[in-house]
Amino acid sequence: MKHIVLQMAVVASFLITGPALANSDHGHGKHANHGATDTHQEMRTAEGVGTVQSIAEDGSSVVLAHEPIAELRWPAMTMQIALADPVLADGLEVDSEVSFVLRQIGATDYEISAIAPANTP
Repeated sequence: MKHIVLQMAVVASFLITGPALANSDHGHGKHANHGATDTHQEMRTAEGVGTVQSIAEDGSSVVLAHEPIAELRWPAMTMQIALADPVLADGLEVDSEVSFVLRQIGATDYEISAIAPANTP
């Protein structure tokens, strides 16, 4: 009897957590914990530097080739990142170097809350 109860508890646990795990998004633009083991990070922002590859026509996002972002444990990569406000796209140009601030907006989602030309020597 104890064995059956234990089996039922294991099955119930899977039924509760299984769908959440199956539905978790691990797409290219969702790198919140890339390489991290703690899914409850306290950090809510991170800074980065990169080169604008493209800008969405509606100003909703940019594609950046960014340098590594140590705070997030992200390697250098090229990725599309949402802009918190389309106004942030004003004045951006393809191939320009920029510095930016990422703000966490979900468990694995980040958006750019500030972006400006990088200070180049």
